[in-house]
Amino acid sequence: MGKIVEGNKVAAKVAEIIVAGSVVIELVSKWNERRKLKAAASVETGAGNATEIPLTR
Repeated sequence: MGKIVEGNKVAAKVAEIIVAGSVVIELVSKWNERRKLKAAASVETGAGNATEIPLTR
């Protein structure tokens, strides 16, 4: 009986680590989506200015 309880504790800890990892992955993906949206918005606003100000290199 002691081995079953010990095995359940280990399984619970492993499941907790997996859930925590998936939460971190979700947060990072949401952060990336927001960053991409902000970058796309800045590109759209910058595109109108590109015709007015020529790029010199």
